[in-house]
Amino acid sequence: MGKIATEEEREKLIAEDLWLNYFNRHLYMNGTITEKEYKRMTEKIATRKAIRSRERDAR
Repeated sequence: MGKIATEEEREKLIAEDLWLNYFNRHLYMNGTITEKEYKRMTEKIATRKAIRSRERDAR
């Protein structure tokens, strides 16, 4: 707690979000998941990002 994320850690978190969104979109575009599943996962990814942002701001 109270630890400030380094530039490398921030880059890693951004890359994770980008990959999660990429694969989610890929699965949807190829018909592996439904639109409902795609939207739900997009919301989960955004929520994950928002939680990390709030935690960082609270430090």
